[in-house]
Amino acid sequence: MGTPFLKEIFHLNKPKINPMQLFGSGLSMFIILFTSYFLNNMAIASFGSFGIFVFFYYQNLPLKTLLLRLSAVGLYIFASYLLGALSTHIGWLAPLVVGFIAFIGRVFFRLYNITKPGVFFGVMVAAMGASMKLPLAILPSASLYFLMGIVLSLLIATIVNLTEKTPATPIPKVALPQRLANDPAVLLDGIFYSGMLFFAVYLSQGLQLNNPYWLVVSTAAILQGDNLRAMLHRNIQRIFGTTIGIGIAALLLSLPLTTIQTLLTITALYVIVECSIRSNYALANFFITPMSLMLAALIKHQYVTSLLQDRFVGIVLGSLLGLFAAWIMTIGLEFYNKAFHLHETLDKEND
Repeated sequence: MGTPFLKEIFHLNKPKINPMQLFGSGLSMFIILFTSYFLNNMAIASFGSFGIFVFFYYQNLPLKTLLLRLSAVGLYIFASYLLGALSTHIGWLAPLVVGFIAFIGRVFFRLYNITKPGVFFGVMVAAMGASMKLPLAILPSASLYFLMGIVLSLLIATIVNLTEKTPATPIPKVALPQRLANDPAVLLDGIFYSGMLFFAVYLSQGLQLNNPYWLVVSTAAILQGDNLRAMLHRNIQRIFGTTIGIGIAALLLSLPLTTIQTLLTITALYVIVECSIRSNYALANFFITPMSLMLAALIKHQYVTSLLQDRFVGIVLGSLLGLFAAWIMTIGLEFYNKAFHLHETLDKEND
């Protein structure tokens, strides 16, 4: 490793992005948070913010294709949360539900080449739903707020798409059987991925963490890397970024901010995350952590010290588990690919 390795970890990319996309991201969070504030209902901020995660999947595509893609992603994320929330009423079911959601999402996003964040937000909301133990009586209103966030994402995405100055990228139509034939390892990858997240949920419950979903989310985040080296980068970046982010969060949460100031701060952090996540993952975690903790404190009114400790423990354990899972997946898929290509070669020789 050494200096070149460290340079790779802390290298800042300079992605091209439509400024209106950043504006739209901030606007969606602003609308959700202040609707919650003026209606004196912080549940809207909690569940509506899940729905606006759909906007993270925005790409410069033909408008009809974009809306179909975002609707499919929104449906997946919403169903993930719903199944996760329902699983809490049968204790042993949560790991199976999160594992199932992870498998379906991993296969779907890979086959249809829906790049990062990919399956991540589906797993995240499923893990959060499985941790909240939401009463059934509250589930209909929570689902409504979630759908409000998704609809808002679609509206903002439409507006941003109309401001694009570069031509939209067309998406070729390929039938599902052909996609499976083009990527035969996708099912094995999905099995590995879902198995590791099943174990992450099981471990988080066994350790009786106060916010167990942070361990699961960290494991899923590390496994977003394209290869083992990239996953190792993300592991170091996530732990380092979270450590700095906890310090920033401790400072912000100790300030005597009014509710409006807190909401504006969360909105600003959300926009910064949207921008920095494309530049450097460690840098993004400087702001993801305080944003998440401020939102959690706003809704759950948990003690700041407890929030910081839970976040750090969950991130470290989840990151290390994710790195171990990445190594297992890489070895398994390499073995499969070698066996597959050998089988193909023998078939051709026999023909």
